[in-house]
Amino acid sequence: MTPREWLSVGAVMIALLAGLPLLRLIVARCGGAAEVSRKSVHVLMGTICLTFPWIFERPLPVWILAALATIPLAAVRMIPSLRAGLGSALHGISRPSYGEVLFAPAVAAVFHYSGGDPFLYGIPIGILTIADAASALGGTRWGTRRYGCGSGFKSVEGSLIFLLTAFLCVFLPLWLGGRTEMIHALWIALTLSTLAMMAEGISDQGFDNLVIPVFSVFVLERLLPLESEALAWRLVVLIALLSLVLTGSRWSTLNGGALLGSALLGYGCAVLAGWHFALPPAAVFVCHVVITRKHHLTTSFDHRLDAVLSHAIACLPWVLATGLGWISYRMGLAGISFAMMAQLAVLDVATHDSLDRKPLLVKSTLKGFAVAALPGLIWLTPYAKELAVPLAIALLLTLGSIASSAKIPVAWRGHVTGLWMLRGMMALLASLPALLFRP
Repeated sequence: MTPREWLSVGAVMIALLAGLPLLRLIVARCGGAAEVSRKSVHVLMGTICLTFPWIFERPLPVWILAALATIPLAAVRMIPSLRAGLGSALHGISRPSYGEVLFAPAVAAVFHYSGGDPFLYGIPIGILTIADAASALGGTRWGTRRYGCGSGFKSVEGSLIFLLTAFLCVFLPLWLGGRTEMIHALWIALTLSTLAMMAEGISDQGFDNLVIPVFSVFVLERLLPLESEALAWRLVVLIALLSLVLTGSRWSTLNGGALLGSALLGYGCAVLAGWHFALPPAAVFVCHVVITRKHHLTTSFDHRLDAVLSHAIACLPWVLATGLGWISYRMGLAGISFAMMAQLAVLDVATHDSLDRKPLLVKSTLKGFAVAALPGLIWLTPYAKELAVPLAIALLLTLGSIASSAKIPVAWRGHVTGLWMLRGMMALLASLPALLFRP
């Protein structure tokens, strides 16, 4: 660290720490709500952080600054006297939030990943600073249509405000800053703002301060080099998946955050590996909606994001391995098809159990094959001979997964998230015979 870097770190720290008592004084005099006070701090912090590409030339000072900023913020959270004094601007709300502790590490991670590029760094931080604050304040003021998110709720109005503000945070810098042409910037802004809105919709207890900027810089880096045609295709896929889950929401037991997570999972499968990879997860979702509507289960269950996490555990390893070139496209498609087959079979047995009906293991396995696996495997019919043995083994392992899940102790089933994660791992294990598929 050079003297200039230490001086810059010190100047930023003074500006950040001076903002807390200043905002506390302003809020006290103006009688502003606690949410206004908290988001004002975030806007102040984000505005200062936007200057980093012109202040710091490498990530190390930013990481040191993140550590120095996080320690006092954590102290304010943990020490009651500080929390009631300086921290009142941040902790005046009743719900738990760790956003202020996650903010600085997220900024450092984005700066590191972006290499200090003003656009690649500034746009995600701008979304976090402006769109997130506008969404929170707008949702608090006008939000009437709520949807479940983790242990709390968010509003449709707040999400729409986030979408509009995030669009402007992406489009205006890219276009007016001369980074891309207007049409190109438009496609990127529409796609990234929609994805960021969905990421914000599944984040709870302040974790959006980490999820939004890190997710946005990852997506933006991949969107910038693409041609307009490829960008348009990605937007069409995203809108189609989002429309699918929103259309089926009235008959789904998934809450709002889980529905957005489902759309994100399907989009990730399509973009990271190929559109065929989105078919098995989409088929499982459609089957879920049909069964839920048929048996009127919407009032019996409230499935949250951990249900989507289970599917992600089962299928994302195949998606990532294919996208990174570790396995062939056909092997990956077989793998995700087998994984969703096992996942649907296990869920079918669980549904029969909840309805006090005797589950038929073979029938549930065949249902998993016909509904979840076939939409992906049908594209591999030219290689049916090579696929026969891996498929037979996967069917047997699916039967084993069903039998094993039925023997999980009742006492352990109270750990809902752990149970969902276990189901995902069992489905992933049942899909491993795809590694034997060598077309």
